Amino acid sequence: MKSPLARLRGPAVSLGAGLLMGAVYWALGITSPAPPLIGLTGLLGIVLGERAVTWGRGRIAASRHHTPKGEAHDRIG
Repeated sequence: MKSPLARLRGPAVSLGAGLLMGAVYWALGITSPAPPLIGLTGLLGIVLGERAVTWGRGRIAASRHHTPKGEAHDRIG
């Protein structure tokens, strides 16, 4: 089981990278490539896509290990 600090490492690094890029954009005098709502919507799509693939892989793996009722008793081994 991960400690609370270990669980926060990924989000903390992500926040730090975002703050660093914001500072770079500010220093160069440029605006972000996408309005915040569109950027956050894209990030939500990435997260949902990642979760969907993980869920799908889990379902496929579970179906491969599943033996229908009675089939195990019918086999001659």
